[in-house]
Amino acid sequence: MKKINHLKKYLLKKNLLDNNSATKNQFIIKDGIVEPFSVDDSGFQYHFTLSINLTGYRYPFEDLIASIVSWMQANQPDAMISTRSRQQAIKFNVANINGNQCDLTIELTLSERIKPIQQQDKLEFNSLTDRIILQESLEKYGY
Repeated sequence: MKKINHLKKYLLKKNLLDNNSATKNQFIIKDGIVEPFSVDDSGFQYHFTLSINLTGYRYPFEDLIASIVSWMQANQPDAMISTRSRQQAIKFNVANINGNQCDLTIELTLSERIKPIQQQDKLEFNSLTDRIILQESLEKYGY
């Protein structure tokens, strides 16, 4: 799933995750489903919740949340269209607040569209860009 790796790299580049501690930065997928595009098409879409568990994260964490919001706007734009979808797209829980550290869990509602393409002797799977798909559907409705 390319979005998860892209998000990790994005947060590491901004120095918002500790690259040296895999146990402190856990990315977990839960509640995943696969939705085929149609019965005639071999493309499909993943829908899932990405749970990011950060142990001993520095508190406050507004810089992290602002970066995640920015990433979601660029990479999961359909989650930012309506008030309801925005309210469900990013959730968080905080535990063990101690001085300037806490245990932080952030849950992101994500989807990823996959289209298989035959390349010579093998089948390759490409992620479809959400921005293009969103723009096309909005244009159909006059937006």
